[in-house]
Amino acid sequence: MRDPVALELRRQVARIEAAERRLAQTVLTGKVAAVDSEKRKLRLKFGTNSKGVDVLGPWVRWQEAGVGALSIHSEPEIGEQMMLVSMSGTIGTGSIAMPASFDQDHAAPSSESNETVLSRRSGRFHLVASDGFLFEGPVEIKGDFQARDGSFRHNEKNVGDDHGHVSAPPGIPGPPV
Repeated sequence: MRDPVALELRRQVARIEAAERRLAQTVLTGKVAAVDSEKRKLRLKFGTNSKGVDVLGPWVRWQEAGVGALSIHSEPEIGEQMMLVSMSGTIGTGSIAMPASFDQDHAAPSSESNETVLSRRSGRFHLVASDGFLFEGPVEIKGDFQARDGSFRHNEKNVGDDHGHVSAPPGIPGPPV
């Protein structure tokens, strides 16, 4: 006959081990190994096994910085460090990859405490605002600058490519109209 107390202790030990395993899997850190842009999913590499084969997580969604009134899309880069968050401790479809911290492979774009820096290794920044943009303070543009489509004004005066002048005598023209 089996001892019911010993059986219950073994069952409780198994439950505790399962709970500890799930707790340990709520947040894992890895590096992006693959990205599927169309499905907006990625796989993280958590390390390598004893045979040198990569240990990969499942395909999961990644967290964007904003998805409401301010929507921001920036596809994670291969090798970027991310955290896999699985609130239930079960890694799978309910898991989501979130940006982690800078590391030796992806250094911070600045070490200054008094500036905010947005940096992109390749590609471009595309800013869209139906009501326009307002920049306050000194504005500096370093590098080539090209304006097209629309008007170009300074102090409510047209200074675009179709602007006119009060007079156009030989030499320096008068102020813009």
